Amino acid sequence: MLTLTRSEQSNPTGLNSEFEYRGEIFHINLAYDTVLSFYKLLDDKCFSDEEKVSIAFRMFFDDPTIHRYIDKNDDLKIRAFKEISHYINEDPYIHYGQEQEAESSVASPKYYSFEQDAEAIYSSFYQQYGIDLLYQKQKMHWDQFKALFAGLGPDTYFMRIVQIRQEDVSKLEGDTQREMIEAQQRYALEETQSQEAIQNQIKDFGNMLMAIAKS
Repeated sequence: MLTLTRSEQSNPTGLNSEFEYRGEIFHINLAYDTVLSFYKLLDDKCFSDEEKVSIAFRMFFDDPTIHRYIDKNDDLKIRAFKEISHYINEDPYIHYGQEQEAESSVASPKYYSFEQDAEAIYSSFYQQYGIDLLYQKQKMHWDQFKALFAGLGPDTYFMRIVQIRQEDVSKLEGDTQREMIEAQQRYALEETQSQEAIQNQIKDFGNMLMAIAKS
């Protein structure tokens, strides 16, 4: 058996932080900055595919006892990654298996990047919640970060940037149109950096794992 678990006894907050395999429970590091570092790792050209696999699992599994299973068990790596990737990318506003996504006020992954928008996200958390994310590293769980991120209001710096990127300039005229075009150019999102692109990279990472397992 291999699954992320929510243990009420050892984890009263109900947040996932444990991984069950062969009847043993292992701690899994799902701090928000660990997940963001994983996203960044996927796009890092300095590491080979094999190195990325090794680094990724050591980022999430900081319990050294599980490495006696992981190091020589490619099937475990693949199954574990599927569980982790599904969990960290889970969107409560989308019903999986349906062709159409539910409408949501949450920023679409097409229009933001955790890496490119890092400063705007940092300032928006401080603006709305009074939370300094620098002091929350290895403290704030990914579930908590996602919930607070989804709740950022339209007046925050980050959401204003998202609104600019989403604006249909063809519906504007004159100076208003010109100013919006300039703003969109200023805040243009690199295609490969969008969260949507990162999610596609995660799929590629899964394929990479299977390819390594077969080699």
